[in-house]
Amino acid sequence: MISSLILCISALHASLAAALLLAAPALAQAPLSTPAITAAPVTSPPAVRNAAWWTDASRILAGQLPEAGSALSKIANTMAVLQHRDAFQRSWPPFDTTRLKPAMKFAQDEIVPRPQAVGPVFYPFSGPDALYALGMFPNASTYVLMGLEPVGELPDLNTLTEADLSNSLTELRASIASIQSFSFFRTREMHAQFSRNQFSGVTPILLLFIARHGFAVHRADPILIEPDGSLRETTPAVQRALPEGRVPGLRITFSKSGEKRLRSMYYFKADLSDNGLTAAPQPLTWIASTAPRATYLKSASYLMHAPQFSQIRDFILEKTELILQDDSGIPLRHFSSEHWDRAFFGTYDGPIRLFANRFQKDLLDAYGTTAKPLGFGIGYDHQDKASNLQRFIRKRRAG
Repeated sequence: MISSLILCISALHASLAAALLLAAPALAQAPLSTPAITAAPVTSPPAVRNAAWWTDASRILAGQLPEAGSALSKIANTMAVLQHRDAFQRSWPPFDTTRLKPAMKFAQDEIVPRPQAVGPVFYPFSGPDALYALGMFPNASTYVLMGLEPVGELPDLNTLTEADLSNSLTELRASIASIQSFSFFRTREMHAQFSRNQFSGVTPILLLFIARHGFAVHRADPILIEPDGSLRETTPAVQRALPEGRVPGLRITFSKSGEKRLRSMYYFKADLSDNGLTAAPQPLTWIASTAPRATYLKSASYLMHAPQFSQIRDFILEKTELILQDDSGIPLRHFSSEHWDRAFFGTYDGPIRLFANRFQKDLLDAYGTTAKPLGFGIGYDHQDKASNLQRFIRKRRAG
């Protein structure tokens, strides 16, 4: 049952990509007038993974320059990294201007002023989407993301041949191309890309997005949740052969220049279906211990419209005070005006064709009378003036 459900989710994302009839940016295949890359090894010795290393490695992944005198300076000047940086210089500004910055402006106006927006922020069904988590909730100190994608790890960049480094950076650009085009990840393609990449799993993508938001990364620690819901640090080797009943994860510690506080982003590979949570309930046990105040839901495959995802839906409705979502999240019928302040943004005329059976008549009626403009594209119906977001804030509980 669990395997079938996971395959179904992946198939939905793959079918969706075909339905959109829109190719991701050709970053990985973009021709460049540069010499062919040789397979000569990078000669720098392995470096100590201190805060400077993590920050510089994250910046290289993000197509940015490391600090002067970095232990990764030699890598930063290889042809592979120069090509990677050039691809970002061409691809990122259009995405930043048309999608990310408008979303962040919306958040500053409609989300950030709410006290619940300081988090902790829970983002289930996220994949490695640190980009929008940080964009929509820029003042939070704790972010918890969960998805089906593997945690993976970042190898020592100094030990890769330039050919391996080039291939891995190319696959990394391919992995984020869909979020630049559509604002969400395509699960099946990501799994294929991970299998070809020395930068395995979501770890490099999370680091890339954190760097793109201007943060310094202090460390990235593999972790796991024990069956009793407790958290402990582990190693990538243990995660690759994880004991039964453990949930693998990653904790990234980072900070903004000029700020004294440290922030944390967690990612856990977790099956959030009812069957998955019955077999391994500790993800919800642990997230409950963080007392999440806000939940973000985007491109969530309408899973919580189905009875097989009732546990995660009920957890969010019970535990969090602010929910920001598109129509693929929790159905409107669960947000009575008696218990929730409701605000609607953008346009809703029903789901895209792939999810036509998830049409909500009550949501259509709500949009007809109270919706505010959105001004950017996000989610499955990702074109400008076709997207929707809803913000729900819990009213003060009696007593």
